[in-house]
Amino acid sequence: MTFERSKRRTVSLILVFITGILGLVVFFNFRSLALNDMHSSASNVHAADVSPVSDVYTDEVKTVLDQETGLPSCNVPYGELMSIVDDEPYTSCIFKDNELGDLIWEAAEYPLPSQHIVQAIENNLIDETQRTLLLAVVNHGMLEYTLNWIESLRRTQIEKYLVFAIDQELVDALTERGLGEHVVLIPDEWRHVEISGDFAKWKSTTYVPITHAKTLIVERLLYMGITVWFSDVDIVFLNPTIYNHILWNMKNRKDVHMVFQQETRQTSINSGFYLMRPTLVTKRILGRTIDLQDRHGNLTQQRVMNLVLSDMNQDYRNSPMLLLDFMQFPNGNIYFGAKLPTKLGFEPMMVHANYR
Repeated sequence: MTFERSKRRTVSLILVFITGILGLVVFFNFRSLALNDMHSSASNVHAADVSPVSDVYTDEVKTVLDQETGLPSCNVPYGELMSIVDDEPYTSCIFKDNELGDLIWEAAEYPLPSQHIVQAIENNLIDETQRTLLLAVVNHGMLEYTLNWIESLRRTQIEKYLVFAIDQELVDALTERGLGEHVVLIPDEWRHVEISGDFAKWKSTTYVPITHAKTLIVERLLYMGITVWFSDVDIVFLNPTIYNHILWNMKNRKDVHMVFQQETRQTSINSGFYLMRPTLVTKRILGRTIDLQDRHGNLTQQRVMNLVLSDMNQDYRNSPMLLLDFMQFPNGNIYFGAKLPTKLGFEPMMVHANYR
């Protein structure tokens, strides 16, 4: 009798346990459906408020005509164009910018520069597979900085680079020092405004056009299929493996189009040191940056580029942009001011002497 009672109690406990498990399954299924419904409703509200929209994770981005301009309109935020590839017939788009108004971008068509410039570029590619060109854009007022930059390249066994000179005086000065194969004069048709050859203080009236010129040069090179490794000349290179390190960072995550030095920790980039692949994403970013600087001449290139990039998907898992480590690629504030790399035992690959 006692055995039968114990047996019935055991069966009852098993039934209660099974019932509980089934109840949990039903609850979580219901919760999942409810969350999906909430997500769907939120998406519908977003679609109503910001039209048009689409799923950015699909392989195809659909376009619709903007009612005012008749141009294809972006149906995803500016930087979330990860599914658009270069061979798609998607050549124009209107972007919304809350601070600076509507911006229209169309893929540019530039003729090849002179044979002299083309040959200088080909002769100075540091990586023919990736077609990578290390370059700087400077005037004769920055001659001493430029010579210091070149010396740092020599010490790190970087033998190929190209200086785009704003004025003939810099071309002559470098040529006299036996560096003529590493310098070309910027063609007049590549300039949007007159640029001073004198040293320009930060944010002065002559400084802003010089920073603008840098963007114009890089954009032209991207349309030539060049992977651009841009460097200001107030930078010194310290490690011979710096290029391979940057390249490894780009290849370590899928669909990285550009790599930047950080300006402030994880919040803004420094436009004086970066590498860009010649893709539709980078061409759009520079095109929009140039458009803003043309229409708002008091803004520096770095501020404008950060405005453009702020619209981008910056999720570290799938963003087209990658930020370089602060300790290995420090700016002047981090290296000379806070002295963080030294205090923490890091040996930087380069040092940017800004904030001085």
